[in-house]
Amino acid sequence: MGQRIDLLVNIAREIYSAVHPLVGRPEAGKIVGLGFGGDRTRLIDAVAEGAVIKYLEENGFSCILIGEECGVKRIGSSPGFYLIVDGVDGTNNAVRGIKFASASIALSSTGYLDGLEAAVVIDLYDGGVFSAERGSGAKYNNQTIKPSNSTSLKDAIISVDMSRNLGSARKVLPLISRVRGIRSLGSASLEICHVASGILDAHIDLRGMLRTIDFVAGMLILKEAGGVFLQPNGEGIPNIPLMEVRRFSIIASANRNIFDEIFSSISSEANLK
Repeated sequence: MGQRIDLLVNIAREIYSAVHPLVGRPEAGKIVGLGFGGDRTRLIDAVAEGAVIKYLEENGFSCILIGEECGVKRIGSSPGFYLIVDGVDGTNNAVRGIKFASASIALSSTGYLDGLEAAVVIDLYDGGVFSAERGSGAKYNNQTIKPSNSTSLKDAIISVDMSRNLGSARKVLPLISRVRGIRSLGSASLEICHVASGILDAHIDLRGMLRTIDFVAGMLILKEAGGVFLQPNGEGIPNIPLMEVRRFSIIASANRNIFDEIFSSISSEANLK
């Protein structure tokens, strides 16, 4: 199992090496195609995914790659696992030079969510690595991490993604007067990892737009750290095929107390989906 987390870390570092010189440069945002989910592919996204494919092929790994840009791609002749890769999470930040972007990589033995075994998220600015193996806890740069001890929203710093979605903004309005602070940072996987490490107390995305490829790595890291990752109605993410494009609303929180307060605040508006 340790060999697999090493593989993910090595891939993450290959992505970092390939894209770090591009961050904040205008050419990074050049449109070069359309991705798997229908979003426009920018040069920095294509470079990141190209680095993954090159590493796998040159080192003789055989897998089913599920990439944000390439979709489902068979690598090698005898695939032994599924690799879920979001080469740049926070592309707009990376293109503009806003220093909050990441790459996320997760490994599943089955191609389903419940088969997740290992995950890595790398900060594309400073190279810091969050990692987790199922049943073995979570780490940041090889040091064990845990969520914060905050149990009340009045002490909580949370991040919320409301971009391009007025309905989502309305849903989170009741939280504004209840929390210590709200941020909107622009890289879901990194924000979820910041919940796992106690920097944030929760990350909320109620837009119904977050794809599994966007959150699976962060989800495993948060759960292994001891945090909570649920849909806003309190249900977990179903055991879905990772090769399908599915979209969700999510709440990632340090603990169940924080989740329950968020749930109470937003459900009071009778607008949960």
